Amino acid sequence: MQREVDAVNARLSSFETIKRFTILARDFTVEGGELTPTLKVKRKVVSERYKGLLEAMYV
Repeated sequence: MQREVDAVNARLSSFETIKRFTILARDFTVEGGELTPTLKVKRKVVSERYKGLLEAMYV
């Protein structure tokens, strides 16, 4: 995965690049509550559910 991110970052300006990322154990789903029926991310739910992981990326 890191190689793919590096390949994308090579085409971007420094302020656009992906600095850190986390791969979750499972995908977001409607049944799991992270997606709406039209497959949009429920940002509030995701930010609350994964608060620890998100904060760890900004330390």
